Amino acid sequence: MAFPRIVLVIVGGIASTELAAQNQVTFGVSMYAGTTLITLTLVWGLSIILNQERLPRKPETAPVQQHHDESSTKCLPLINHKLAILKDNGVNVNYKWKREIVVMMLLSLIPFAAVELVVLIKSPLTILFALIVSIVLLVSYFAYQIWNPWIQDKSLAYLKEDNLRIWFFYHIERLVEGKLVDEHGIPKRDALESIFIIADTDKDGHISHKELESLIEDQLQLKKKHISTEYAKEEILKQFDDNESGFINLLEFQDGCTKWLKKWKDDEYSSNSVPKNIWAQVTKAAIENERENLTQTEQIMPRILNQVNKKYGLLKENGDVDREKIKELFSRYKSSGGNAINRSELQEFIKTLDFGVSLDHDKIFNKLAKDFDVDKSHDTIEENEFVEGFVKWIDIAINHDPTIKDPNVAIAKFEEDWWAEIDTPINMVIPKRRIFYVIFGVPIMSLISRALTQSVMQFSNAAHIPLNLTSFVVLPFVMNAKIVIKPFLHAGPRVSRNASLTFSQIYNGLVMNNLLGLLTLLAIVYAKGLSWTYSAEVLTIMLPCVVVGIFALKCNTYPLWVSIFAMLLYPIYVYFYCIFGS
Repeated sequence: MAFPRIVLVIVGGIASTELAAQNQVTFGVSMYAGTTLITLTLVWGLSIILNQERLPRKPETAPVQQHHDESSTKCLPLINHKLAILKDNGVNVNYKWKREIVVMMLLSLIPFAAVELVVLIKSPLTILFALIVSIVLLVSYFAYQIWNPWIQDKSLAYLKEDNLRIWFFYHIERLVEGKLVDEHGIPKRDALESIFIIADTDKDGHISHKELESLIEDQLQLKKKHISTEYAKEEILKQFDDNESGFINLLEFQDGCTKWLKKWKDDEYSSNSVPKNIWAQVTKAAIENERENLTQTEQIMPRILNQVNKKYGLLKENGDVDREKIKELFSRYKSSGGNAINRSELQEFIKTLDFGVSLDHDKIFNKLAKDFDVDKSHDTIEENEFVEGFVKWIDIAINHDPTIKDPNVAIAKFEEDWWAEIDTPINMVIPKRRIFYVIFGVPIMSLISRALTQSVMQFSNAAHIPLNLTSFVVLPFVMNAKIVIKPFLHAGPRVSRNASLTFSQIYNGLVMNNLLGLLTLLAIVYAKGLSWTYSAEVLTIMLPCVVVGIFALKCNTYPLWVSIFAMLLYPIYVYFYCIFGS
């Protein structure tokens, strides 16, 4: 979030003349202050609106008071009933680590307070002092994150839950006959009952821990999508086990799926498009899954062939196929009587091969059976079928690239070409290439920063708008459009845990912005011997952080009216900035 803006400022600033550097700092600090203001007013307010839920009511103290409240409510005008949603709805952010991250956000304002000493003490030493404070706090923050990685863990919770939800409903949809939801996006309870029957293996009317693990591993196959069984079990129990008995009965399973889908529906804002929008993600996952399965099935043959050839030598010295070696391979793994190898024996052979990725052994067997089993017995492969199958594979591999004369090289090249798409991402980028990217990227960023600054200046002159106002209002909107729009498109399920994660990301991003942003600006000012006359921008950063920080420390619940108040503060701050900044 912070690095692109900071690089644009510091690279262009240090390499410029003194006048250009002063303009660059003015440009940068205004852009930075505007970004912070947008985050703590518009984005913060939108996060409350889009994650709102019905807040729990406080218990009444006495029956008389309750009667009084009821009678008063009847006398209220209709408009007051409508406005009641502003205090009855909101988000609950009562999480145990809230205080830590909010305190860190407030501590990140210390360098701003230090740099404001320039108003009292006009000396380069004041800038140096603020710069040293920024460096110390930034290093301390990095050290804190290394020894306390909970911030990163909380951010990953977003991805984990969304991934679990998509693949859970993909496999549920796959297991039921027909459609899981109707045209209104409501789950069909009879379809959910059929899934419950599959999971309830002992037919005792509830899903136990062991049965849930079996459902996750065998039916939903979530491990293949790197979703741990323990995490999936914990999340499903949290969503479905209402009475916290440790078991899930039929009603809880049906209601749990319905509630989980309803939370998904609540992320959308057009009821007509709900089923389409919800299942678009599931359908996309299904297409990707089938594509992955098809690709892996087709890629199985080249890898088997190359590994078996390297290990057992399927070719003679003159390049012809060594049928006797293939027969020996067949006999090595055929332990039963007769002249055919069965599924379990062939799977023992498959286990000796290394595919580099996790593959289903049944799919590998099906691929072998498809190519080798001429008589379509499906359960066994005879010796002559085994031999002719490998002969056919070798012929395909050799003819893959007719320019290669050595059959062994051709087989290896055949595997390399087929598996490049999978194997390439596994290989780490060599350090030299990384260094080249950094060295090559610095001049590119420098050119971009100068071009951006010139474009903003030209726009300001053409529109007759002061440069600091353009960089304070217009540019932050452009550079942070994704941050502002994203809450509309990808609001999380309306539960307090996800709301807490949303605000933790906002506060954590501001900590990084405050520390790294001011440090780089002060580095330019001190290195070039520039003047610091940006009290308005500093106050624009400090005031929202202090107000929101104190509010977050004292309140675990953010009512809906707070979001409206926060969003209305944006034009007010801009107005005062225009007055004091000029």
